[in-house]
Amino acid sequence: MNLKKQIKVVENIIEELKGENIITLNVIEQSYDMEAIIVATGRSIQHVRGIANNVNIEAKRLNMPVLGIEGAEFSEWILVDLGEVIVHVMTEKTRAFYKLEKLWSVEEDED
Repeated sequence: MNLKKQIKVVENIIEELKGENIITLNVIEQSYDMEAIIVATGRSIQHVRGIANNVNIEAKRLNMPVLGIEGAEFSEWILVDLGEVIVHVMTEKTRAFYKLEKLWSVEEDED
């Protein structure tokens, strides 16, 4: 499955489960390990857990590699590693604190 299709599958799963503020970042220029990061917000710990679980289940069903899942024990921030695509599902408070999009966004030099 190509990268665009993988991203679309994950975005659709998150949208179906009412995940909020879905942002996809192209990080191929910044990382050798991954090509895209998808960040989404869940309304509660249970919602975050449900979104991440469904991404995992659907990825396996579609024969996408699931290399690992981190954070499920606390569920304020769950990372699902799909190889080329890394999915971060967070509570609103956790997302606001870590500002992951800002960390990975490429800003133009102000020379």
